[in-house]
Amino acid sequence: MQRQLDENQILQAQLKDQAQRDALTGVFNRRYLVEALERELAQAQCQGLPLSLMLMDIDHFKRVNDTHGHQVGDEVLRGAAALLGGHVRAGDVVCRYGGEEFLLLLPGMPEAQAVERAERCRRELAERAITVGQAEVRVTLSIGVATFPVHGDSVAGLIECADRALGHQSGGEVVAH
Repeated sequence: MQRQLDENQILQAQLKDQAQRDALTGVFNRRYLVEALERELAQAQCQGLPLSLMLMDIDHFKRVNDTHGHQVGDEVLRGAAALLGGHVRAGDVVCRYGGEEFLLLLPGMPEAQAVERAERCRRELAERAITVGQAEVRVTLSIGVATFPVHGDSVAGLIECADRALGHQSGGEVVAH
């Protein structure tokens, strides 16, 4: 009986993890992001701490899929997710926001430090070649940064601000808005 209970608990934990993670990249999904953002923003407001987020878009991703195929595109997404995962502290959250977009949630991080982190991520991905079979692909990131309370005081406001900063780029840049 105890073995069955243990197995059920393991299965429940696996199901919870699958509901919160993107199947392709292994990072958190948008559903989890909404919960995490609301929780972290409330905590930042209570403690008077900054909360930064980086909204990232892989530049010209459609061209990668069109030129090299979707399997290579999938590897590019996995590579970008792995790179972002290497730039997190305990408490930071990496999420796949949509197709080729990722969002990195940085509790307690002021804007200047977030912009610096974004630039390191951007530069590191641009310098790294992702090899899949015969294909060697290089991509760049455009990154919009927004920080509570400077750029907004709501989840929607912060995401909108980061998205606006992202939209003001010509590719391969970091912009705080």
